[in-house]
Amino acid sequence: MNKVHIAIFKPAIISIISIFLSLITGGIILLAIGKDPVLYFNLLFVRGMGTSLGVIESIIKMTPLLIISAGLLTCFSAGLWNIGTEGQFLIGAMLAGWAAPLLSDILSLPIYIVAIALLGIIGGMVWILIPAILKARYDINEIITTLMMSWVAISLVTWLVKGPINDLSVVPAQTTLIPDTYRMPMIPWTRIHIGLIIGVVALFGMHWVIRRTTIGYQFRVMLGNKTAARHSGMKVPHLTVYGLLISGGFAGLAGVSDVLAIKGLFQASWNPQYGMTAIPLVFLARLNGWAVIPLAFFFSFLAVGGEFVARDLGVPVFFVHVLEGLTLLFFATSEYFEKRWMPT
Repeated sequence: MNKVHIAIFKPAIISIISIFLSLITGGIILLAIGKDPVLYFNLLFVRGMGTSLGVIESIIKMTPLLIISAGLLTCFSAGLWNIGTEGQFLIGAMLAGWAAPLLSDILSLPIYIVAIALLGIIGGMVWILIPAILKARYDINEIITTLMMSWVAISLVTWLVKGPINDLSVVPAQTTLIPDTYRMPMIPWTRIHIGLIIGVVALFGMHWVIRRTTIGYQFRVMLGNKTAARHSGMKVPHLTVYGLLISGGFAGLAGVSDVLAIKGLFQASWNPQYGMTAIPLVFLARLNGWAVIPLAFFFSFLAVGGEFVARDLGVPVFFVHVLEGLTLLFFATSEYFEKRWMPT
């Protein structure tokens, strides 16, 4: 019975230990640069979760992470690596920033929101289509191709916003401001929008698909052994394209939700890097949709608290990314120790 209990809670234990080790190591780094780690982490937690503003902002930042994670859950469960969600996110966000002002006077609000969402999804899918085909047809490493396409996306959206789709009536390079009446509906008296509901539904939906449907079973077989999947008659090339397209579509949708609900426009210099944050998040969750939600909130609160602390203590705001990287490093290292000292 004890072994059964350990097996059930082992993934959660390892993820929690990885987080604590990253915080301890981060504290040592802070000491090395002359900062007080106790004060830093105290302010980080107080500003991130100790105020209503911090909690609301953390939930807002959590929303795109949930949507992106729903797609990553799918492709990672199939043994596919979409490292270019950042680029797909920006493509979806740019398309929303460009199309929303054009369609706001033409379509009714419900149809308008659906149309912009579909445009972002298609944009994300199109952007990952080339890596998907190269992987399915020629088995070219999707890590390299998705990452390269991400850099192309960053340059492309910057050029478009500074050129063809730039709003010349304002000085910063940006798209036309979306009217308030044509934003995503929000919870009254907060900045939390329906994108949060979309993210939770998408996450649980993909969790169910992966564990309860035929295509989900095929994805999991691919993760275990692609050769065995081929020999059993599964169409691995088709499944490869499906898995990557789903991931790219969700990344594009995340971009739409952030622009259509929060920012109201797309700026050339804007890159929140949600895609790179979602990758370690999904791994820490052990490809479990239920575990993604608390981890997404934790990573979001780190980002929000880090912004406040950066102003108060002078610690660079990107130090929270160091903590995220350390968490992933310790998590990867734990795989070895898990197999050696915590056998199932």
